[in-house]
Amino acid sequence: MASAKFQSRAAATTLIALSLAAPAAVAPLRPAEGQTLSPSSLDITPLRDLPTVPSIPGPEAAPPSVLQPMTQERRAAPELPSGAPNYGLPRVRARLPKPNPPPAPLKPPPLSPAHPLPPLEAYKTSIQAKEKIKRQARLRMRGFRGALDLPAERPPPPNVALPAQIPAKPKPLVDPNPYAPLGLGVGSLRLYPYAEPTYGYDTNPNRLTSGYQGSKYFRIDAGLRLRSEWSRDEIQGNLRLGYVDYFSVDNADRPDGVGDVFYRWDVARDTKLKLEGKFTLDSQRPGAPGLVTSLPNVTVVNRPLIVSLGTAAGVTQSFGRLDVTMRGTFDRWIFQNAYYNDGSTLNLMSTSYNDPGINPRISYELTPSMKPYLEATLDKRVHDSWLDPYGYARDSTGVSGRAGTTFKITDLVTGEASGGYAQRDYADPRLPRLRGPLIDAAIIYTATPLTTVTLRAGTTLSETTLQGAAGVLSRNVTFDVTHAMFRNFTITATGSYQTNNYQGADTFEQVGTAGVKLEYKLTRSISIKGSYFWQRLVSSTANSNFTANVIMGGLRFEP
Repeated sequence: MASAKFQSRAAATTLIALSLAAPAAVAPLRPAEGQTLSPSSLDITPLRDLPTVPSIPGPEAAPPSVLQPMTQERRAAPELPSGAPNYGLPRVRARLPKPNPPPAPLKPPPLSPAHPLPPLEAYKTSIQAKEKIKRQARLRMRGFRGALDLPAERPPPPNVALPAQIPAKPKPLVDPNPYAPLGLGVGSLRLYPYAEPTYGYDTNPNRLTSGYQGSKYFRIDAGLRLRSEWSRDEIQGNLRLGYVDYFSVDNADRPDGVGDVFYRWDVARDTKLKLEGKFTLDSQRPGAPGLVTSLPNVTVVNRPLIVSLGTAAGVTQSFGRLDVTMRGTFDRWIFQNAYYNDGSTLNLMSTSYNDPGINPRISYELTPSMKPYLEATLDKRVHDSWLDPYGYARDSTGVSGRAGTTFKITDLVTGEASGGYAQRDYADPRLPRLRGPLIDAAIIYTATPLTTVTLRAGTTLSETTLQGAAGVLSRNVTFDVTHAMFRNFTITATGSYQTNNYQGADTFEQVGTAGVKLEYKLTRSISIKGSYFWQRLVSSTANSNFTANVIMGGLRFEP
């Protein structure tokens, strides 16, 4: 009985497997009434060509073919001969992940041989670096002339990254002029006030031909320099006033000074407005040709002052490299009367005059180091009195023109040079035309970082009160050499030569000057100064020659 049940179950299992493998080829088998299903009654001959179906070991490991979705025909499972219910195919149990799985360990990427890491480098102060320097020194001593940058005896292992180097401490900036004054800041302006008291000796205070005596003197100079720190516009100014007091010579004391201010307003990128102002203060020596009289033993007892005030306004328009400037000028010259020892007075106040004019200029930048220009000046001088003390009508009209260029040959040679021609026509027909070529130059040559050579040349046409002379055509050349022995000690050698030609009168003057200046800076604010000058004038007018020697020393205070 037991063997019959076992055979029935095996036949049912085989039937189910065949029906699942080929549902279209095998029809469901049902036993007839009163008939049992036995293995001998099953005819499986048509199933020889079908693929072999593996047996079902259990519900945990079902083959993939069994897990395929069943069709509508296969859902009606056949009844087993044993009468046991058929619950369908076994279900695969899903495996759920464990709660909070640990993260997978990170694996470093494989090193690429195409991008190897840089080799290690030794510190400059490390033992390896010092040994390398010693090894190179030994090679030099042995006469080795090849490449001394040999590899170290123990090269670092490959594929080792170089650790981050400790940044070296930056070197402190070197001040090119450690003794320059710092000045005072007022808003966006920088002011450089200074005072310079000096004490010295002058062999000829009044610059006389004969009958003079030397005298000690005390001189005080005070001034101010102004500079702007703006990004667009600019303002610059210089002012100096001085006074000298002679201890042993009367009527030789005199003031002097010079000043100028410049302001540039950048109205637009190519349009600039420029304003200028200037002044000078000087005095005439008693032996000047315009003050000498024909009377015997009659001399000037004072130093007549000369004051000039000037202003200018102009507009510069740029057209690419071309600059066009139109400038208007106005100057005022004031003269002081001269007093003689016989009680008479020379009325020089009447010779004061106004000088308005225009000054057009055009320049073109050929290269960044060369900019040629053309310039012209047209002015008219109108005196306060129509006639001077000698009865001459000195109102005049002047015109001049020049051509020049600014240049920079090298970083060592820079400057400006120009040449032209000027003339003045006077209202009085007895006065000849004042004319002559114009030569102006300023060249700076930096021979060494410690030595600077400066050459300047200039030409001016000025007024005079000498009878019969239309004016003075003056030319001067100045040569300076400055050498820095130390950063705070400089020596300057200077020399100049000037000629004064009184056109219309047979008067000619030659003036030569030579000297040396020393400056020792104790700090940025205090300097010790000393100088010596020799001056010589030779004139064709009688009683006008002179020679003078001046020596002085003092301090300069500048915050």
